[in-house]
Amino acid sequence: MRIFYGLGSFMYRFRWFVLAVWAVVLVTGVFFAPQLGGQLKGGGFDGANSEAEQVQEIMTDEFGVSPATLTIVFEDGGEARGEEFRREESEALEPLRELDETSYVATYESTGDERFISEDGGKSYAVVGFNVSIDDTQDLVGEVRESVRSDTLTTYVTGAPAVYLDIQNASNEDIRDAEKYAFPLAVLILIVAFGTLVAAGVPILIGGASVITTLSILYFLAGVYDMSVFVLTISTMLGLGLGIDYALFAVSRFREELENYSVSEAVPRTAATAGRSIFFSGLAVLIGLSGLLFFPYMFMRSIGVAGAMVVFVSVMAALTLLPALLGVLGHRVNSLALIRRRGSPGVSFFGRVAEIVMRRPVIVIVVVGSVLAALMFPVFHMRLAIPEASILPEEYESRAGDDVLREDFDYASLTPLQIIATTSENPTSAEGLREVESLSERVGDTGEFTRVESIYSVGAEAAREYAVGVEEARSEATAEAESQTEEAVENQLDELRSQFGGELLPGAEDEVRAEAESRADEELASRIPELPEGVSADGEEATPEGVAAVLDVPEVRESEEIQSALGTYVAGDLALVQATMADDPYSEAAYETVRETRAVDAPSGASFLVGGLSAGQNDFIESLYGTAPYALAFVLGVTYIVLLVTFRSVVLPLKAVFVNMLSLSASFGALVFVFQDGNLSGLFNFTPLGFVDATLPILMFCTIFGVSMDYEVFLLSRMREAYENGDSNTAAVAKGLTATAGIISFAAAIIIVVAGAFAFTSIILTKAVGLGLAVAVFVDATIIRMLLVPATMRILGNWNWWPGGRRKTFRTEPEKPKAEPED
Repeated sequence: MRIFYGLGSFMYRFRWFVLAVWAVVLVTGVFFAPQLGGQLKGGGFDGANSEAEQVQEIMTDEFGVSPATLTIVFEDGGEARGEEFRREESEALEPLRELDETSYVATYESTGDERFISEDGGKSYAVVGFNVSIDDTQDLVGEVRESVRSDTLTTYVTGAPAVYLDIQNASNEDIRDAEKYAFPLAVLILIVAFGTLVAAGVPILIGGASVITTLSILYFLAGVYDMSVFVLTISTMLGLGLGIDYALFAVSRFREELENYSVSEAVPRTAATAGRSIFFSGLAVLIGLSGLLFFPYMFMRSIGVAGAMVVFVSVMAALTLLPALLGVLGHRVNSLALIRRRGSPGVSFFGRVAEIVMRRPVIVIVVVGSVLAALMFPVFHMRLAIPEASILPEEYESRAGDDVLREDFDYASLTPLQIIATTSENPTSAEGLREVESLSERVGDTGEFTRVESIYSVGAEAAREYAVGVEEARSEATAEAESQTEEAVENQLDELRSQFGGELLPGAEDEVRAEAESRADEELASRIPELPEGVSADGEEATPEGVAAVLDVPEVRESEEIQSALGTYVAGDLALVQATMADDPYSEAAYETVRETRAVDAPSGASFLVGGLSAGQNDFIESLYGTAPYALAFVLGVTYIVLLVTFRSVVLPLKAVFVNMLSLSASFGALVFVFQDGNLSGLFNFTPLGFVDATLPILMFCTIFGVSMDYEVFLLSRMREAYENGDSNTAAVAKGLTATAGIISFAAAIIIVVAGAFAFTSIILTKAVGLGLAVAVFVDATIIRMLLVPATMRILGNWNWWPGGRRKTFRTEPEKPKAEPED
């Protein structure tokens, strides 16, 4: 405690210098903070070297697949197969073909693939591949959207880069909207809490300074370390909430100290009490957010890094800027009173609550337990998945285009499973084709796919077409040869008759005919090739040897179709098998299909990897929740140790961790109830997902666990203070509850307002974090901190403080009040 007292004294002594330093920091931050959005990146869901990531790397390096693509949807132009529609589409795409970054443009016209046409025939799409990274492609989205606009066709540019750009734009707009509502409501709550404009304005100033400073630091950090687009909203949410909350606790304690001490003493005493609590509660939040660093994904790690920076800056502002500011304000912190009151707000009410809890702790625990069980019930049917464009509102172009693709096209065919087979021989050899055929059949036999395509399926179709073509040519040539043979026989017989006076020797006609037919057969054989062994005459049956032989025929191998197939499905000894699933690629059924496909036995001599969108999402979720226990153990373990040192108690940290998990579970229940089940979707203005974003439970645990621990630390600190001053356990618990319940309620209201404002923003992920944080804090600050915590501590008695017991509290003799308020 002496350390924090000394820090407070230092800040008071050099208060003008401290304020000047912070002024320079804020002036600089105002310039850089607004530019953070342009430094952030979309995606960030790879990095674990999963099987799907290995497949993606092979597809890029070996098969030359573009690392980033955009899908452009066309509609409102009549019949999509019609000449006019196709002409308008081609004209719209022409500027993209001229871009240096464009590697290919695939359309119905260029491929003849019916999957590019919608089921009603009135829409089409084009896939544009780029030879730059997904981040660089994101920078091109605006130019692409301007280029493909058409006077006659309605166009939508979607795909991952477009979605990430729209998320970035939506995040910037969300922050402006949230701040527009959060700040006035926070000011109103602070006015009610303190009764004066000056006291209410101090936490707002500290919260704003925390956000500006954090965002400006993140601007520079994002230049050397990739950071997710979601860093912007989550940093702002946490910065405002924590900055205002910490200042609220400190200002409240400062005003108490001013009643008995001079300003020069009240500032360090505030730092020694509230400042110490702020430090350890900030440490708890920091520990929770550090759990995100265990995950190998940029999306998670960057939020952890940004969150840690938010907490660090908020605590630094509360321990340096705030004491200096309070030292300058002095008694003027109580100026501009709007509400006249004596004592802390709500003291009598919370005193009665404490009295009831102390008298009936068992009943309180039973009632609170029943309420929490009801709130947690939806968690038991939680379903996890990874959304994409669906997290955006419908008015965003990438979301609208994705909706058209989902509703009117074979959506699963856009993102097939990519199975990379390593064959024992060249994939176009008989043995290689046999292995590819066997693998394709085994995959198809799972019954989960509508179409399985590979070099073998293309080769078998080429063999069928080749056989049909040969037989048709043979039939035509035979008919022509028969006609020509008959004519030649008649001509030769006429010549013989003229030579021998009209009479032919016996057998002459048969000899002439046999000779003519023999010549015709030789000519036919020279003109029409024989079908390779293993290919039936109608081409319906073709063995791998037959297909390999057909693919070796020059006219077949050099055809545009086969050359395209070889480029698509073959790279050295690698063969690609593409399998289109029957299920939505974002569904749990699709993830199960991935697992079933990976369980297929590889043909002898071959091996395979399974990738693609669904495989990547399945791997991401499995990696996420495979790593989660380690992050969970770290957060819980280190938090326990910090609280053990803080309160010198074995029992209190265990109880704190347990009740925090209860409030978290309640927030998870709210997530399922709202975002998975769709309840209140009209109020929050979103389309229900039918599942919970797989990242949310972990994000919320690491974020909310520490934030909720704030109130535990402040509450237990006051209880500990009373206990060490000689009060009994029961009296200390009641006194701590009465002293802090009002200010904790106001602090919680601040967090609820700030987080709740983000619950009404546009991006579902941001909505969910905002709502989850608001629910967790509401539950934590009301039924848990006001009822459950004191009830359990009443039952535990002096075991709460074992083995630390009491120790002498740091004291400073009160000074006589000054005649004049100090500056």
